[in-house]
Amino acid sequence: MINIQAPAKINLCLDILKHTASGYHEIRTVFHELPELADKLEIYETKENDHVATTHDISIPQKDNLAYKALKLLKETQNIKKNAKIVIHKHIPIASGLGGASSDAAATLKGLNKLWNLNLSTETLQSLAAQLGADVPFFILGGTALGEHFGEKLTPLKSIKCVKFEIDSVAKWLKSIASSTSPHSKTAQMYASLDLSLCGKNTEKTRLLLKGIEKQDPILITQNLQNDFETLTPPPKNHHLTGSGPATYRYC
Repeated sequence: MINIQAPAKINLCLDILKHTASGYHEIRTVFHELPELADKLEIYETKENDHVATTHDISIPQKDNLAYKALKLLKETQNIKKNAKIVIHKHIPIASGLGGASSDAAATLKGLNKLWNLNLSTETLQSLAAQLGADVPFFILGGTALGEHFGEKLTPLKSIKCVKFEIDSVAKWLKSIASSTSPHSKTAQMYASLDLSLCGKNTEKTRLLLKGIEKQDPILITQNLQNDFETLTPPPKNHHLTGSGPATYRYC
């Protein structure tokens, strides 16, 4: 059995630059992992059929579960005939903008890589992750990273040691969000609701944020946090959306 954590993320900046012919939006973002909030996965080999179960009274259909899709993708691409059972102990609220489903998928790939001694490289795992979702590769990498194109093209950044970030009121969302639409559907709906004429206006703040991370300057970092989804849902003062929302975070 493998035990592995799937941490949450926040977007310290999120520039939505344009809608492409593929139907996806080109973005520039800074992902930042928050390991203090994480789902916990137990991964077993089993003689029964592949199965992913989620705890805490959250019912996610198997066909919609990104961890299940990760399991099937890994088996198909690596010609694995063994089966696996995955139990996800949910602590990250679903459809909250904290990346829980994507993190679970990445943790599944990493956990199965260990369980089955596949010795797949980080680059190979990231390539597989990109087939599951644009932010899944970040959770293979972890830490803090610049994400470009659709978010899957990653550049590692320095670990932020000069500022701490805190997610607001996580516990109260868990059951209220549990019956909402799937994370993928929610994110697609949020993108479809954007007025793109209001987006992509804060690229200079992103440049300064990146400079602040490089210099470990807390002023440059905290003064340049921004997210184009806030044109849809403005957060309270000194708070920012973690991603597409509705979760928010603040620095402390």
